[in-house]
Amino acid sequence: MQPRIILTPVSAENIDFIADMKTTPGLRPFEPSIQTDRDAVRKKILDRIGKGDRHFIVCLDDSEKTPIGEFRIHWGDEERKTWEIGYCVLPEYRRRGYCTEAAEIALSYAFDNWGAHRVFAMCNEHNAASRRVMEKIGMTKEGVFRGELPWNGAWADQYFYAILDYEYENKFTNKRTGAVIC
Repeated sequence: MQPRIILTPVSAENIDFIADMKTTPGLRPFEPSIQTDRDAVRKKILDRIGKGDRHFIVCLDDSEKTPIGEFRIHWGDEERKTWEIGYCVLPEYRRRGYCTEAAEIALSYAFDNWGAHRVFAMCNEHNAASRRVMEKIGMTKEGVFRGELPWNGAWADQYFYAILDYEYENKFTNKRTGAVIC
């Protein structure tokens, strides 16, 4: 299947889209808190990019390259060849498979290009959509950190998922995405 999205690296020129996503109330309902200082968010993103984070804007593969979300992949542990992923798609583009496509592109780069052994992600126990994405891309639920996240006036569990290189290879050997990172 032809990809419907492109991952475009975040740069100083396009960072405002990400800063807006991270500071918009209600956009990330399962996060324990939302940042409000847009300039501090911009600085933090630029610092992370400078330290090797791979932070992307998820764009539709249309004539305008319409931005619809963000995707981050970064070293969890360099020595262990472990990467962490995280994502958010604007509400009007959710439940269409775009996040799953972005995650498959990121897995392709992590395993095929960057030599990852393991890629992991985590989510609030109440975030069923994120759990579905992780399961669709072949991740296995490895554990639960009980009562780890302050959320909605209570403590929520955090679920940890991962996929190993041989699991990725078994799942995606015949399904290469034709992934595009511009």
